[in-house]
Amino acid sequence: MISETNTMKHTINIELYVLCFNEQKMIRHTLNYYSKFCSKIVIIDNQSTDDSIELASKYEHVEFRYLDSDNEFVEDKLRETRNNCWKGSVADYVIVCDMDEFLYDENLMEKLTLAKQRNIVMPMIVGYNMINDNFPLDYDSLITTQIKFGKRSNWFDKNIIFDPKKVKEINFSPGSHQCYPVFYENTITDELLELKLLHYKYLGREYLYKKHKDYVNRMSAISKEKKHGYEYLDGEKHIDNVFDSSNYITKIIN
Repeated sequence: MISETNTMKHTINIELYVLCFNEQKMIRHTLNYYSKFCSKIVIIDNQSTDDSIELASKYEHVEFRYLDSDNEFVEDKLRETRNNCWKGSVADYVIVCDMDEFLYDENLMEKLTLAKQRNIVMPMIVGYNMINDNFPLDYDSLITTQIKFGKRSNWFDKNIIFDPKKVKEINFSPGSHQCYPVFYENTITDELLELKLLHYKYLGREYLYKKHKDYVNRMSAISKEKKHGYEYLDGEKHIDNVFDSSNYITKIIN
């Protein structure tokens, strides 16, 4: 039971490794959220041309790395980055994710403290697409308090958090939707300790129309050939399908 951790002192060390390309609208939501419990945040910028880095530089405990992909969207390079950026970390857990992915639980620190005590290397993740008609522009409140409705998405049951000292290779697939980890020793991967991944992408049609268009214009030939980021290539059709089915969303955050 999580209640057993209520009197524990949180001594857990968590680091965030997050990819970035032109995220000036989202990046403050992401940093406002993760800076509350991450001791270090590493932003790996893939040649942004907007104000993302300037905005992020105002936060404490943020480091920058830079990924040169010849100004193209090359999923193979992004996957290589996700598979290696965390190596050498001695944190209790690392989170490796995209800018719109939020690891969530109402008792997140208590659960992660419990996971550490039980030697759980990879907590179980349950994914949700969070959906709203408009992008939230209030950066004084956490996005998790502003947008609470969404839909279950097993495509986002992504293992974005793990113990870097016990994982030799994470072996993410394209988009990190699956992984095939190699461990240093026999290990406990979830033990039914469940966390949510809230995917804050579908936050207004116009916001996404532009975002997808920018990605398509930047997509490399090899990524198109391999159909990486297929939803971008579907254009507005994919976005409209998600929003048109939003009558079926439910409350994900209490």
